[in-house]
Amino acid sequence: MKLFFLLLALALVIALVRPLRERLLEEIKELSDRAILLILAKTSGFERELTPTGRSEQALWREQRLRNLRGLALRSRQRYQKSATDGSERS
Repeated sequence: MKLFFLLLALALVIALVRPLRERLLEEIKELSDRAILLILAKTSGFERELTPTGRSEQALWREQRLRNLRGLALRSRQRYQKSATDGSERS
């Protein structure tokens, strides 16, 4: 019975404290997303149908996408820093 009231009090605190509630919900979403991706990866049989050439081509495409994303992030960071310095000079 003590465990029930302890869990109830914990649930109440989490429900009332917004940052805790949002963090818990984000963790639950992340966990469910990972579970779905794992299930899809195991049941799809995607890589079983690839030839060794296809597998290496997929790896190259994956690396290219990551390089593109890193480049976009870098350019975005540079634009943000430039706009932040331009904004501070005007003040």
